[in-house]
Amino acid sequence: MAVLFSHSVFPPLLFLLTFIQSPQDAIRRHYEAAEAHSRAGNSAAAEAEFTLILAEAYGNLGKIHSAQNASGKAVSALEAAALYRPDSPQGLIDLAIAYFVAGQYEKTFDPLNRAIALNPQNADAHHMLGKAWFMRGEFAKAAGELETALKLAPRDYDVGYTLGLAYLKQRQIAPARQIYNRMLRQLGDRPELHISFGRAFREMVFLEEAIDEFKKAIALDPKSSSAHYYLGLTYLLKDGTSRLDDAAEEFRIALNSNPDDYFANYYLGIIHLMERRMEQAVILLEKASRLRPENPDPYFHLGQAYLTLDKHDRAIEVLKKSIALTPSVNYNDFQVAKAHYRLGQSLLKTGLTQEGEQELKLSSELKADSLRSDEIKTATYLNPPAGMGDQNSKVMEMVSAVGVVAEAGAPDEKAALKLKGGEDYYTKVIASAHNNIGILRAQRQDFRAAAEQFALAAKWNPNLEQINFNWGLACYKAELYQQAIEPFENEMKANPANLSAKQLLGTSYFMADNYSRASELLADVVSVKTNDPGLYYMLAIALIKQGKQGEANQIIQQMVVRSGNTPQLHILLGRAYDEQGETDKAFEELKAALALDSKTRLVHFYSGQIYLKLGKLDEAAEEFESELATNPADIQARYHLGFALLAGQKTERGIKVMREVIRLKPDYAEAHYELGKALLLQGDIKEAVERLETAVKLKHDEAYPHYQLGRAYLAAGRRAEGESQIEISNQLKARARGQSHP
Repeated sequence: MAVLFSHSVFPPLLFLLTFIQSPQDAIRRHYEAAEAHSRAGNSAAAEAEFTLILAEAYGNLGKIHSAQNASGKAVSALEAAALYRPDSPQGLIDLAIAYFVAGQYEKTFDPLNRAIALNPQNADAHHMLGKAWFMRGEFAKAAGELETALKLAPRDYDVGYTLGLAYLKQRQIAPARQIYNRMLRQLGDRPELHISFGRAFREMVFLEEAIDEFKKAIALDPKSSSAHYYLGLTYLLKDGTSRLDDAAEEFRIALNSNPDDYFANYYLGIIHLMERRMEQAVILLEKASRLRPENPDPYFHLGQAYLTLDKHDRAIEVLKKSIALTPSVNYNDFQVAKAHYRLGQSLLKTGLTQEGEQELKLSSELKADSLRSDEIKTATYLNPPAGMGDQNSKVMEMVSAVGVVAEAGAPDEKAALKLKGGEDYYTKVIASAHNNIGILRAQRQDFRAAAEQFALAAKWNPNLEQINFNWGLACYKAELYQQAIEPFENEMKANPANLSAKQLLGTSYFMADNYSRASELLADVVSVKTNDPGLYYMLAIALIKQGKQGEANQIIQQMVVRSGNTPQLHILLGRAYDEQGETDKAFEELKAALALDSKTRLVHFYSGQIYLKLGKLDEAAEEFESELATNPADIQARYHLGFALLAGQKTERGIKVMREVIRLKPDYAEAHYELGKALLLQGDIKEAVERLETAVKLKHDEAYPHYQLGRAYLAAGRRAEGESQIEISNQLKARARGQSHP
């Protein structure tokens, strides 16, 4: 049988690195060091170098995903980077930033605290921790961290700005002014700074101060579209409909400076809509929709304009777009409910009565959800900001949070191509490094760890040479037969002529009790490898398990012709007789196997299994002990010995044997289950719960461990959890019965 796990897969990574310059030079150096250690036979040192490659590559890939605005992928990559290099303050900070950008604010605290523990003088860590406290609403703690960050990095604009926000959140306007004035002295009296300060004041509802800052920005740069847009928006926030004309004028000025300013087009369009200048509203909102085609809001307001103009076909088109693009039902205070209502009206107007009524019904249901949500927010609406009255509720509805928080800009085409190239490169580096660690682990006989590394390599690069075969082989050697099936199936799709893969796949199916698929594959292998008695043996058993006795007999006859009178033949015949319920004949064949070779493996094991079925527990235990004398590494024989001892009330020794099984194979679910049951009977409830919880984790789709865990929880006084586990057990039993009797 072919065995890979060779170093032949190392060169592709070096070939890839040949064409890459800095900052990939560090990866090249680690790779060359790994290769040198490997040649010297120091596999642990080689693995350490590949681990450093993984930390570097995952970290850089995470930064690339961040630049691509792919926050979920960035988090996954940077979590991996922190796993492979947990003592890197910068790696921990990068992870915290990714969590922050993804809106997972609570997760930022752990990596930041670890980074500060590694380097208390790290300004970036204190800065991000301040932001995390800010998002949690603990503004005094936020200010404390940001003050520390500003002392460590006194010219960091972002720190100063955020510290000002923290002060303003605590209604401390004087220290915020002090911070912002210092920034003006350091950086110069620039319009961009006044715009930022104005936004800070506006976000904290210091609207008069915000207006002053935006006016200062305009005085320095009268053509600043951003300053005019923010000033107009703040007029609406402060004074509502009484400042519509002033706000509109600011938006017009912004558009004169930058005709493609999305927000100015959008909000000026809304003002025209409110004042029923529909044709002008349509022009501006259509442009806003072209500038941000994935934003549902311009389409929503366009729908209202078209509806008012009796352009119902156009209204139907844009309202359907708005609904399709709406990210969630509660977006913009259930805006989608109004969209469905307006869509329903237009559909009715065009004679599509059934569709229109469906939309109106859906709108009514969504409005009911909206009313329930409004009950939670009543206090907010009962206490509006100063200067806002009921007459301005429509303005507040339309002036959403857009523009309050800076949005991440999409990279331009050239930058996007460069980022994609970096993504492809680091993806291949990661796959190759995992593959190489898998090879090193396999060479050290650590097949479980090797399988994990090969699986990761296949995830990142499914086309990596020999990856599926190596992954499957590592699973097979780790006795993870169910997990070996997927990679071997992939290998067979790619290389149907790979006989070794077909044999290992058939054997894996056999060990996973899928005898139909096993016999199908092994029959093909036997037709080529006609002199392997083990294959005949396995194929015959698979056929017997399916009740195909006639076909099994043919395979047995072929085995007799090919191999003659061997112990394996008699074991096979013994198992065949056992499956047919002819116990005496089964024992005769197993004894015949021992007569030919007293040290033949599995004879005592199968004899013990027959005795277990007969309820002869002492005899079964003796057979399993005899098997262990011949083959001490047989974990199945050891488990069955423990089972027989426990079933025969030899509890102390049975518990000891089960502990040995778990020590040798920590993921042996049945051993945890039987040990948990025995401990529960002995009154050792605490450890019984621990063992049965492990059994449930390992066999979560089976009913029996849930039931026993439920009993253990009840014994521990955890009634709710106990009843829950027993209910899960009942559900799994019902499901199994349903599958058995479709």
